[in-house]
Amino acid sequence: MPISVYELAKQLEIAPEAVQLHAMDLDFEIGEDEMLSDEIAAEIRHIEQGDEVKQVEHEIEEELEREIVEKQQERTAGNKKSIRKKTKTEEQEEEVIEVITSDDGSIILPDTMTVRQLAAKISKPVPIVLVKLKQNGIIANLAQEVDYETAAIIASELGAKVKKEAVELTGEQLFRADLSELLKDEDVSDLVPRPAIISIMGHVDHGKTSLLDYIRKTKVAEGEAGGITQRIGAYQIEISGEKMTFLDTPGHEAFTVMRARGARATDIAILVVAANEGLKPQSIEAINHAREANIPIVVALNKMDIEGANIDQVKGQLAEQDLNPEDWGGDTPCIPVSAKTGKGIDTLLETLKLVAEMQELKANPKRSAICTVIESQMLPGVGTTATVLVNTGTLRPGDAFVIYDQHGKIRTMKNFEGKQIKSAPPSTPVQITGMSVPPNVGDLVQVMESERVARRKAEEVASISHEDELTKRKKFSLATMKAKLAEGKMQQLKVVVKADSQGTLEAVKNEIDKTRTDESFAKVIHSGIGEVTESDVMLASAGDTVIIGFHVAVPGQTKKIAEKEGVEIFEFDVIYHLTEKINDILLGKMDEAETEIIWGTFKIKKIFASNKKMAVLGGDVLSGKIKKTTRFRLFREGKDPETEEKNIHNIGEGKVTSVQIGQKETNEINEGTECGMKVEHNGLSFFENDTLELFSPKK
Repeated sequence: MPISVYELAKQLEIAPEAVQLHAMDLDFEIGEDEMLSDEIAAEIRHIEQGDEVKQVEHEIEEELEREIVEKQQERTAGNKKSIRKKTKTEEQEEEVIEVITSDDGSIILPDTMTVRQLAAKISKPVPIVLVKLKQNGIIANLAQEVDYETAAIIASELGAKVKKEAVELTGEQLFRADLSELLKDEDVSDLVPRPAIISIMGHVDHGKTSLLDYIRKTKVAEGEAGGITQRIGAYQIEISGEKMTFLDTPGHEAFTVMRARGARATDIAILVVAANEGLKPQSIEAINHAREANIPIVVALNKMDIEGANIDQVKGQLAEQDLNPEDWGGDTPCIPVSAKTGKGIDTLLETLKLVAEMQELKANPKRSAICTVIESQMLPGVGTTATVLVNTGTLRPGDAFVIYDQHGKIRTMKNFEGKQIKSAPPSTPVQITGMSVPPNVGDLVQVMESERVARRKAEEVASISHEDELTKRKKFSLATMKAKLAEGKMQQLKVVVKADSQGTLEAVKNEIDKTRTDESFAKVIHSGIGEVTESDVMLASAGDTVIIGFHVAVPGQTKKIAEKEGVEIFEFDVIYHLTEKINDILLGKMDEAETEIIWGTFKIKKIFASNKKMAVLGGDVLSGKIKKTTRFRLFREGKDPETEEKNIHNIGEGKVTSVQIGQKETNEINEGTECGMKVEHNGLSFFENDTLELFSPKK
């Protein structure tokens, strides 16, 4: 389209006379008010751009000279020796810029980059890039940063095909296995429907495995189902054209571990309840885990083929847990089934399909894959394998990956049928090889652009000091919780409670429920009888939750996991102290210095002497350390009179007056050592296999 001299001058930011001079150089004489043809205008633009590029090149020369002088001055300030002046080429080569391309040949660009980095990545001269930026209204220098959107426009105008780098987990996120922050940044336009992921939860003897076995044997093609659980801990079925993924993991602990790591590892939970037995403690625990994960629960009332099945009784128990059955006016589907005869299985699967459709589950298959480890093992002749669930992206053999602090390339990838496959889209469970050591459940597998990038990321994770991180995480967790409560940003403090008997448990729960301030309150999200377990810790680790143990033991391994996850466990034997502590937390008053210190645990192997006031005991230090002049709690294993289930009771307290190895007295003894101790008490009796927990009271 013809353009006037004035308009062209305005576009090129030069005087109209300059346009006329350029036209004259091209053997065209033209007035200021005349129109220029497209061909002449293009020639003038080319001449002007060439002059501009030369000007920019001159400016870059000056900028590089200034950089060299400044660097020399900095070096000379710290070292008076003479320094050879580097050439411009040497100075530019100091910055090594990695160029990464995708499978389709696109150049991968990060979220932001400097002009110099952009030019290097798209293999274009810096002056040309600067001129293109200027033409797009951006006056920049070599060190100025531009965002991806701007870089993509410049690259396109210069004929380069680019693609945005997938959002990458930092070393900190990989250390914490934090996936939730990453997934929320997905580009909505790239999201497509994905299969639902379903976990089966419930009491150990209520038929979870039998139900999974029946579904697998009847819904997976004949000849392919045999031995699947030995190959991979998950599988897929298809119902009316819709795929569903089932996690065949041992218990709900693994499910909770993954959820605590930020991954929504499950979309729907099937709660299996034996219709002839009703809810058990593990059933209630499973309900609380699923409820805290904020996922829908579908109840499978199993063992309908057994005499004594009482659906109404079970539904009443479910209603007491706020799971109101649909036919009672609630929103919880309750499907009578038999894992033995297959009764109701099709209805259950159709119900799962409807629940999944209501959630409109989607993921992005186009990006680099991120997966969650659901199990790992060492197989003879195969080596380290891991079953992973693809959360987003598409996983392929040959992908470079990082898992926590190890890296590698995926050597083989099999589906649940044991067949080698070339790609795994979102919600697909696969078994992979290529790792040096078995990863932990809940670890994230992130695909990287290259092995070099994967190695660098693994080193970044490994560089994080574990001990310092544990301390920081624990302090951060408690401090954040206090701050949010004090500032009114959090109204509810979640509490997991464990006690030594049902009567005590109810009393403690009532006291906690009554503890509140004007702005906040405490709520018991899970409770039970017996010692604090790893499952309790993982439930609490999902956030804003503390654990209260009342007259119960906390095993050493559980304490280690609590430290790792940043979960606070408080132990009490007086209800007043408990309510006082909860109230202090709600008010933001609690200080870590006020909490008691648990030093270690000691198991009694022999009682050398004992009376009403003192005892001499021999045994092993099971965890931590034992120190003289500390106090102890005495724990004894027994059976709960109401449930007949194994329990550990808090018998009482006393004081350690001395500890010794052989005949030599010492101040403290570490874990794994056999030793003796002398204790003072008030009427306690001691038995072999009793456990002592050593602690220093709160200040």
